[in-house]
Amino acid sequence: MAFKQDVPRTPMLNFTSIFRGTLVALGFSFVFSVLAGLIYYFTNAPEKSMSWVAILILFLSVLLGAGYAARRTRSKGLFNGLGVGILTFIIIWLLVGLFLPGNVLFPSALGKLVLALAAGGLGGILGIGLTS
Repeated sequence: MAFKQDVPRTPMLNFTSIFRGTLVALGFSFVFSVLAGLIYYFTNAPEKSMSWVAILILFLSVLLGAGYAARRTRSKGLFNGLGVGILTFIIIWLLVGLFLPGNVLFPSALGKLVLALAAGGLGGILGIGLTS
């Protein structure tokens, strides 16, 4: 009589990959922010566009960090990407609260959380898709 072998399941979240993906996202966020600052300083770029550039920087950095985490894990890309999005949002939110004390508006923070989750999920799915 043949018995079914227990195959070890991959965990839902790989915390090492999520942490490393978050570091990648924060690194890209820093580099993109410095580049945007230099562009705004040395050109006549309108300052009205600065909020849109900040949103784009957050989206791209979380997307790249989540893609890195998913590629490294090679499974459960959506969950690991969402983990990168949540952790990146929390760290940025804490840093903003530390260096820019004041009122953090809830609708604005909620919008950034949704953006980070969308970028994390998309980056996780793309990271898995690009591994094959």
